[in-house]
Amino acid sequence: MSPRRLAPSRPVVRGWRLVAACLAVAVVAAWGGVAVPRAYADQYPSWADVQAARSSEAAKQAEVTAITNLVQTLKDQVKAAEDLAIKRGKENEAAQAALAVGKEKADRLAARSSALKATAEASHHEAAVVAAKLARSGDTNLTGTLLTSKARDATVLLSRLSSMGKLTATINGIYSKAAQDDNLAKAASDQATSAKDELTTLAARAQAEAEKAAAAQKQMIAALQAETAHEGELQAQLASLTSATQVTEQQYQAGVAARAAAAAAAAAAARARAQSGDAGPISSDDQALAQELMGYVNAGQLVGSYPDHIFEIRWIAEGRSVPNCGIDTSVLQAMVIAEHMFSSVGVSDINRRCTGQIEGAGIYSQHYMNGGGHAVDFYSLGGQGTNGADSNALALIRTLDNFMPYGSGLGQRQCRMSAGDEPGLRHFQDFSDTCNHLHVNDPM
Repeated sequence: MSPRRLAPSRPVVRGWRLVAACLAVAVVAAWGGVAVPRAYADQYPSWADVQAARSSEAAKQAEVTAITNLVQTLKDQVKAAEDLAIKRGKENEAAQAALAVGKEKADRLAARSSALKATAEASHHEAAVVAAKLARSGDTNLTGTLLTSKARDATVLLSRLSSMGKLTATINGIYSKAAQDDNLAKAASDQATSAKDELTTLAARAQAEAEKAAAAQKQMIAALQAETAHEGELQAQLASLTSATQVTEQQYQAGVAARAAAAAAAAAAARARAQSGDAGPISSDDQALAQELMGYVNAGQLVGSYPDHIFEIRWIAEGRSVPNCGIDTSVLQAMVIAEHMFSSVGVSDINRRCTGQIEGAGIYSQHYMNGGGHAVDFYSLGGQGTNGADSNALALIRTLDNFMPYGSGLGQRQCRMSAGDEPGLRHFQDFSDTCNHLHVNDPM
């Protein structure tokens, strides 16, 4: 909501137009990598401005135009940020794909180099063995022996010399092959070294592209949050100006509060049914699940951390499709089940790609990869912090283990092993993770 201000004069209305124009210029600048501008609260008309504009048709029309332009600027800002995020995301995907190809090439050439080196060493060993045998069986003065030998002995010796000549040719062939194997091994080694150097370059490029994609995602989220924070109120102000019925700020806020109260009441009823054993099947509709979760948010029973991922749930509840901000159905269901079991739940991470977080397992995290939103981290259950091995965590694990798809991931294995309370698992596959939350992810 905007802060209270004095009733505007006509110059103030012109000021709104100036603000809208400046924001539009900033949106275009964002394409060059400039951060999307923040939406400051004092850049938006107050309800006092709206009521004052009703005093004359000219003032009302000017205010309608200014607000309409501001709403459109917000939409343009979001569109530009979304396009940039998508563009950076594709560039990141191309860089990651090139890195994967480069790694496969480097591994293949390194393996070939090792194999050829082993072949060359075997050839050298074979030649050395044959040469050693020749040295042991040969005569050091074959010419003198031939001259002093009888005819029969000379014939035998000539035959021996012929055999030795053939053996020498064989040895030379072995050495020649060994030299060729050496050359092949060296060439393969050079190729493997070059591929390794190229891989280093590809890795640096992929890291840079991932960071650019994360920055663009953050810009998009900032633009979307600005639109979310202001568009509803701006549309209500427009309605107040263009309809015969005058709407006041108090009436607008009363409507917002009534919708939040209705959502909270629906969520409380769902929890009560679940706790009485009459919850029925958990919904498989993403929007319905998100709307129930937002009821818990409005009631203060589902809270986020920093950065706050609750807006990801809100957008799904509103039916908005935001690039790289989705949440898998099974993850939404896991949060709903947690809410049915406990009076309050805290989540610290859901879709890190949405918030541009590259941490932990980085781009290979279930929170980030393939569009993100494949995991949730619970940091508190029932108002108590969880380490993944406490009684609340164990109760949730047992319930989710019967519900989550086979092959789903469960963190904090070593935390439970240290505490001596690792449960038998049917569907989960557990792994080690830091002991300051409970990580759950769907199969990938």
